[in-house]
Amino acid sequence: MDQPSINLAILGLQWGDEGKGKVVDLLSPRFRQVVRFQGGNNAGHTVVVGGQSIALHQVPSGALHPDCFLVVGNGVVLNLEVLQQELDRLKARGFDLAGRLLLSEKAHLILPHHIALDLWREVRADKLGTKIGTTGRGIGPAYEMKASRMGVRLGDLRHPGSLADRIRQGYEEVRLRLGEAEGLPSLQAIVDGALRTAQPFLPFIGDAQTHLQTAWQRGESILFEGAQATLLDIDHGTYPFVTSSNCSLGGLFTGTGLPPKALDKVLGIAKAYTTRVGAGPFPAELLDATGARLREAGREFGTTTGRPRRCGWFDAPITAHACRTNGVDGLAIMKLDVLDGLEEVGMVVGYRTGEGGLTTQLPSCAADWAGLKPEIRRFKGWDSTRGFTDPRDLPGTARAYLEALAEAVGVPIAYLSTGPDRTEGCVYPGTFLASLLG
Repeated sequence: MDQPSINLAILGLQWGDEGKGKVVDLLSPRFRQVVRFQGGNNAGHTVVVGGQSIALHQVPSGALHPDCFLVVGNGVVLNLEVLQQELDRLKARGFDLAGRLLLSEKAHLILPHHIALDLWREVRADKLGTKIGTTGRGIGPAYEMKASRMGVRLGDLRHPGSLADRIRQGYEEVRLRLGEAEGLPSLQAIVDGALRTAQPFLPFIGDAQTHLQTAWQRGESILFEGAQATLLDIDHGTYPFVTSSNCSLGGLFTGTGLPPKALDKVLGIAKAYTTRVGAGPFPAELLDATGARLREAGREFGTTTGRPRRCGWFDAPITAHACRTNGVDGLAIMKLDVLDGLEEVGMVVGYRTGEGGLTTQLPSCAADWAGLKPEIRRFKGWDSTRGFTDPRDLPGTARAYLEALAEAVGVPIAYLSTGPDRTEGCVYPGTFLASLLG
């Protein structure tokens, strides 16, 4: 395996579902370590190989390359039952991760009472008209318990005698909120289930921080794989319609224990249009036939939940915000081919305020989004970009759109996806990605 000269982070720049899995899969053969550093099984990355889709939720997307060692960092929250199902599916497809998977002993567990609390909250929020649209998988409550010092780490599974005491405080808080009528399993049932589920994973649990620090000091190449995306970041996203972890660049360092100087480059991933799942502001959303066409052509249904995604034009202000937040060095623009055949393609270049002014700044308060209207720049469409492998061969109107996109965001394009398969795409010459792929 050729060793690249950079350690690279791959981060989403919109509301998730940008196609990070394809890019990680494409680049993984150039890296020794592939690391997931935040999020839980609310995230899903899809990799298409030879026309077959492989969905990954908690396992890093380097799983399909046998020379990649996979690390799940301390910033991740893990549902071990779901992880076992995922490993079984991979093994059935010929990808056995034995001997090349490490789970941080400091990563936190998602337990049945976290899931019960998540679902209970969404039902109550729906009645109050304040529903966020979570996946109901217990991710938020697991992070909440972590912050409240009531969480359970994977390392705690090595101490079965004290596990009930570790779980009890958080469990009792959930039981008090839900009451006896909610069908919550007993504390002992949760403890027994955790120990039973954990048994096959005990050999995989270890000191991921030291492992990564040692790999870095040895000069091994490291690829950091973000889950969700910047506009879902708990601090820098469209709060409160966000996830419960830091999925922007800061989460990489807290979620692995590596220092900032361990990272060399950041590749930001964005679709050639915009999607989001769940509630929350979305100025670029198209509630018409064009939006429906994007959804069908792009197969915009959640990898994890199957929920239909909201679709709209590319939103330059949110993407520029994400680029600034993460210090992005190059863009990977995904799914350009989904826009093929449209007579006209739009791009949101700013927002009109209630007073008629134009701004490119994102509000920090949810109420301030309500008065914003998208300012849309129109571009002439093109026939087909499917499968193009050289950006110079693209239709002139498609090139004009991409050039305007890069200018509006303020970051050059390094990679362009022109179809779902790993072979369908263009690496831009002269970029750091071209040097990496050699």
